[in-house]
Amino acid sequence: MPREDLVLALGSADSLASAAAELGVAPAALEDAVLGAIADAVDAAEAEGSLTPTTALAVRTLVDVVPPDRLLAAARGGGDACGEVPWMDVATLDEVAAQIGVKTGLRTACALGIAPLEAVAALADPAGLAGLEARSGRGPEEVTQAVRDAIGASVAEAEAAGALTQTEGTVLGAAARVAPVERLLAIVRGDDDPCAPFPWPGSETRGEALAAIVLIGAVDAACALDAATFDVFAALASQAELDQLLTQTGLSQAELEEALRAGLGRALDAAQAADAISGLEALLLRAVLSQVGILDLLRSFSA
Repeated sequence: MPREDLVLALGSADSLASAAAELGVAPAALEDAVLGAIADAVDAAEAEGSLTPTTALAVRTLVDVVPPDRLLAAARGGGDACGEVPWMDVATLDEVAAQIGVKTGLRTACALGIAPLEAVAALADPAGLAGLEARSGRGPEEVTQAVRDAIGASVAEAEAAGALTQTEGTVLGAAARVAPVERLLAIVRGDDDPCAPFPWPGSETRGEALAAIVLIGAVDAACALDAATFDVFAALASQAELDQLLTQTGLSQAELEEALRAGLGRALDAAQAADAISGLEALLLRAVLSQVGILDLLRSFSA
């Protein structure tokens, strides 16, 4: 059909079904054609370098998890960013991280009153917080808190859906409350530089302090092993995920354990220097570092 007819129908109709009726085609055929065209366009943009792999995955995830009619409204600059979107079962850790990122974007859009696509696109960009401030007209503190709350809610949803283990959910949830938002977004996007300094983020409770220790320890280990931060963190949830990381990187479990124990040791130093834990707690945790297996160790720190 003529391109102009399709564009006019999609631009004026309030749903794909009404656009399909106007065009005289089956709704399912129109949905398949439109979503397929988006997928092709994302593939082409990623191949030519105009979309980063992280942003491309975010767009693909957005298309997968948002119902087509809401996606159509969002593409026109409208739509309800506050409506619930069910968690979609995915197969890989990258897809879990991408879905957390997309849901963070939708929740942020709802809180700041901006278009869903604008929020998701902004958070897929390393300069995303500045973009959100410009789009929403809100101040840095309000934007940062909105994103922090959105990350926490998205992590809790992922844990409830079984996409994150209790250990992962506990640590990431606590980290969302205290760690720098820019750093958390970079970890979820997959473009975090684990060798960049990660200062003690602060904590209000013992649980938050222990979660920050685990987070800093995982970042430190990722730097030592030249691995992605999210991959190292996720590998600490179960033996299966740990084995998967070892296969992907060619590392031995002993190498990973040594790097993580060293990272947790330095994180304990930072926590003690900040008076986040007592000297007795630090002494006991250091004893645990040398006596238990790596997965039991992480469960002990995040319990």
